[in-house]
Amino acid sequence: MAAHVAWVCHSYPAGQPEWLPCRCIPTRAGDAWPQATTPPCRQTQKQAQKQARSQAQNRPQNRSQSQAQNMEEGEQLMFVITGASGRTGRAAAVRLLAQGHPVRAVGRAARRLDDLAERGAEVWEADQADTAALTDAFRGAAGVYAVIQPNYIPDHPDFGAFQDRVATSLAEAVAASGVTRVVGLSSWGAQHAAGTGPVAGLHRFEQRLSTVPGVDALWLRAGYFMENLLEHVDSVRELHRISAPFDPDLPLPFVSTRDIGDRAADELANGRWRGREILELQGEREVSMREATDLIAKAVGVDDLAYEQVSIDRFHAELRRMGVSANVADMMAEVGTSLNLRHTRMQQPRSTRTSTPTSLERFVAEEFAPRYRATGTK
Repeated sequence: MAAHVAWVCHSYPAGQPEWLPCRCIPTRAGDAWPQATTPPCRQTQKQAQKQARSQAQNRPQNRSQSQAQNMEEGEQLMFVITGASGRTGRAAAVRLLAQGHPVRAVGRAARRLDDLAERGAEVWEADQADTAALTDAFRGAAGVYAVIQPNYIPDHPDFGAFQDRVATSLAEAVAASGVTRVVGLSSWGAQHAAGTGPVAGLHRFEQRLSTVPGVDALWLRAGYFMENLLEHVDSVRELHRISAPFDPDLPLPFVSTRDIGDRAADELANGRWRGREILELQGEREVSMREATDLIAKAVGVDDLAYEQVSIDRFHAELRRMGVSANVADMMAEVGTSLNLRHTRMQQPRSTRTSTPTSLERFVAEEFAPRYRATGTK
């Protein structure tokens, strides 16, 4: 039974602290800490904050005109990626760096951003609930990729309150820093204020940040993450079964987090929208859990692999047994109900802009099957 609830908890293991203490540590790969009697992180933080504030004071008031002038002069715009240690944030940072843009990568733990630093990113360690730290990180940026990270905290007593706290901090930091271009990560179903579990918190996130004056905000309402399937590797190997609370023939807009991050980077770089805009990311096509199970069975050679739909009540009970808080278990049960009733659904017609390139077949071949084989077959 444990396998079918793993998709809830993979982003943030239970028992870990809600977030790490706030520090802002700007650094590039190969930099050495200056010799000083004060702690290096504190000294560097003060220096970085002073520099960012100085840049903000000297920056022209007309930000759009300034950015256009920079582009005419061939200067690459700098972008900030929040949640840079997460899957979509990391993908966005890598893509922008590959395009030659300066990137400031913000995360809860600098050590988890070492690979981005090696690629040339400026790393800032900051607590998302610390508005002052985020404001300093955002200053001087042409745009921000705004993500509530982590997207799940299994043992949190009030995850909605956590979402609201981070959303407020991000919105206030955007306003105080003067950033005018934001791409925000949201979810399909965020058109609803209630009845969608944690997605309702993303609805409030959209509303809160979109009210910041002078900000052009593009919201990426992404479908069901393909990476959620990776949590079923053990049950496929040991039980020859994939279990979840979804109707077996419910079409799901499976989308890879790499595609989401790539799209976030591209939209940040071009900045072609104005005001508030919604863009659904619907994946390469819709695939049901029954179809996904068949794809996996063929890829890993488990002929008798079956999909099991568990009841919402059983799903909720198993979450509680595994230590998930009552609040989060209620939210996740609501997700299953919302999807099965088609309350959570895509609204925009499928187009080249709403579609993303990675097929589920490719994801299974490149991500799922190698992990399955690395742990042995049965």
